[in-house]
Amino acid sequence: MNITQLIFLRPRETPSSYKDEGHSLEIGLIPLQIGDMRRWDDGVWQVAHVETYAASTETSNTFHLAVLTLDGTLANPLALHVGNQRLLHLYFSSEDVALTWPEPDECLPHLGDEAPPLEGWQVERMQKFLSDCADALYDLVLVCWCVPINAASAATAA
Repeated sequence: MNITQLIFLRPRETPSSYKDEGHSLEIGLIPLQIGDMRRWDDGVWQVAHVETYAASTETSNTFHLAVLTLDGTLANPLALHVGNQRLLHLYFSSEDVALTWPEPDECLPHLGDEAPPLEGWQVERMQKFLSDCADALYDLVLVCWCVPINAASAATAA
């Protein structure tokens, strides 16, 4: 399974700067390529930049970041960096998905921890994805697969 974070950017008045319009997730079999098109917010957007993150352990899942612009060009991918927030956490449950950008001093989640953005869910398993590129938007992407707190408690009691 390919998990891809989509970032939609519009150009600002000054050259090489962008306004972050929104984020989305896409799960599919084939990763996005530069030039691929997606409809979002009443517009047609084109993939301008793709980053691939390697799993820290063997898995069939992959993580990619795709930056989309209206014209399919990105003058300066380094302009994507925002402060020191180089961590992305994704929380998946059977009912919802949440993206979080934790502050660097926050603790990473652990197995069995409650998933803060998904009330009533806890982390059942995690997968780490690391960038192999110094210019990547994230140093670490942590995907947390979550189960309902009651179901996890019942499974441990049995």
